[in-house]
Amino acid sequence: MRNKPAVPDRISGELERIRKNVPGVRGAITASSDGLLIAHDVRGIEPTQVAALVSAMHAVAARAAVSTQCGQFKEVITRGSEGYLAVYAAGSTAVVAVLGTADLNLAMLNFHARAMIENIAEHSAHLTGGRSAAGAASASVSAPEAGQRDTGRLPGRRPRGA
Repeated sequence: MRNKPAVPDRISGELERIRKNVPGVRGAITASSDGLLIAHDVRGIEPTQVAALVSAMHAVAARAAVSTQCGQFKEVITRGSEGYLAVYAAGSTAVVAVLGTADLNLAMLNFHARAMIENIAEHSAHLTGGRSAAGAASASVSAPEAGQRDTGRLPGRRPRGA
């Protein structure tokens, strides 16, 4: 009987597959929603630093999506002079970042990324004690309750001892 690869190895396989199947992809990283590196397929950059940065980027973008009544965060794409950084929510517990060159075909990336994101969301659910990430709302950002208006401000700090 053959053993299944460990979860980080399965996630690394997904990241490698997107790099090999989409021209212009330089690499990819999966991080937990709190910024810890889960797996990577990058060279020439420090993956733990990028994991923390894309997690922060995800948190800000998720809050902006809710505050502007755009719904649950799915993805954000940043274009720089030398290429692209695409950040995808992989359920409620993981974030995937794909780094691309300036000639990356974004439509092809988004087409191939759908399956990768679903697979990584499923794999990452096993890292968090079985909480299924697929379709779940982000734990760090929630929509206002029915009848409440979102003011766009973060909740106030609770007094000590409350």
